[in-house]
Amino acid sequence: MRLPPVLVAHVLERRVRLRAPALTGHRRACERVAEQLAADPACEVVTVRPVTGSVIVERLEGGLDAERLRARLAELVGEARDDDGRLIAAPRPEGHPGPTRVARAVAHAVAGINADVREAMDYRADLGTLLPVFFAAAGIAEVGVTRRLPVPAWFNLLWWSLRWFVTFNPAAVAEELRAAAGGAPSPPADAADGNGGAGPPGRAL
Repeated sequence: MRLPPVLVAHVLERRVRLRAPALTGHRRACERVAEQLAADPACEVVTVRPVTGSVIVERLEGGLDAERLRARLAELVGEARDDDGRLIAAPRPEGHPGPTRVARAVAHAVAGINADVREAMDYRADLGTLLPVFFAAAGIAEVGVTRRLPVPAWFNLLWWSLRWFVTFNPAAVAEELRAAAGGAPSPPADAADGNGGAGPPGRAL
């Protein structure tokens, strides 16, 4: 069996950071991999980040063998399964090709930067909180300096309209994505229980 790619991102004597792209987005698989790695006496502290597929192994005393950890993590990721029982490292079916290589690389880079910012800020903030504050402050500063309120450009108005549509119509967007992927559209909410009334409330996991 061909093992999934696992990279050694950073190495210190008692701390090794690895990246396993196949773990990205699989929280429960990450938890299982963390438990399996932590069973090794040398891996005293194991942190797995589902957002980036980053795995951090720490040891209080003694050194860590980065190559051995990389090989062991590759084995665990190769055996890991998602919530539906499918191997997370298995290739996707032709009907569901997944994101492009460029999109995956950009998302992976941004997620890595966000994880580093979050760690540097002691988990008090990340890009999702810092950037809006920065742009809001920059906008207020511009108005304060120029003493006038500029009219938004047409492409800004277009972007805001699309962003608001996606924000306030998540069900319609999700239904269209499922249809594009070959899935069946969901029934309307008023027909969910078959008698014209609303079905039982759902539960988010």
